[in-house]
Amino acid sequence: MVTLTSALILAADASNPQSYIDGIAPAMDASAQAYGVNTARRVAHFLAQIGHESGFRTREENGNYSAQRMRQVFGCKGGMKNYDSAKDDCQLGRLRDKLWSQESTYANNARNLLNYVYAQRMGNGDEASGDGFAFRGRGMIQLTGRSNYADFTTTHNQKMPADKQDFVAQPDLVSSVPKYGVESAFFFWERNNLNALADGADFEKALQAITEAVNGGLNGLDDRRARLNRLRPLLGL
Repeated sequence: MVTLTSALILAADASNPQSYIDGIAPAMDASAQAYGVNTARRVAHFLAQIGHESGFRTREENGNYSAQRMRQVFGCKGGMKNYDSAKDDCQLGRLRDKLWSQESTYANNARNLLNYVYAQRMGNGDEASGDGFAFRGRGMIQLTGRSNYADFTTTHNQKMPADKQDFVAQPDLVSSVPKYGVESAFFFWERNNLNALADGADFEKALQAITEAVNGGLNGLDDRRARLNRLRPLLGL
């Protein structure tokens, strides 16, 4: 089994101080062993992807968008690509008309916006429930939605029985306690069966398949590949 060390994390992303990397390395290795990210291929792919996505920093979704930006991100059928900035409207129709008709309620107000756009999705209740904001994205890869926080709770408590937690009752733990922000990325990895993709013999095919699973496309592929290639010789690959 491969130990996930500070040297490997730094090879994947050198933007953080050594002291920070040394601080998160034990938590990353503990989660790596618990979630089976413990072979050379799995470690290389995991670090390349998470390094690109977050620079190994635990993040919390901001949600504080200007009027036009919130409409671009959340307003249109078919996603951001169908937003026409010149017209401030959608090419294929609006998905959430209130972002236009009730602009002052949602623009530059993260709580209101996220309660609206995440309502009745991912296990969340309706807009008035407050679930959208409460279960906003957190972690090294954004854990989002009540059902995902509940599933993370179940998985964490199975894998770390000496450290029982309830991330539904205390969702802020995922951003305020580094080891949980770290672990949430491994939870995402396991949930999407990415170890199986990493085990593939063809590095390029595995890289592209994992990138699509993580990103929904091939955005940042060259950077992810560069990170992977820095890691390969250190892992005997």
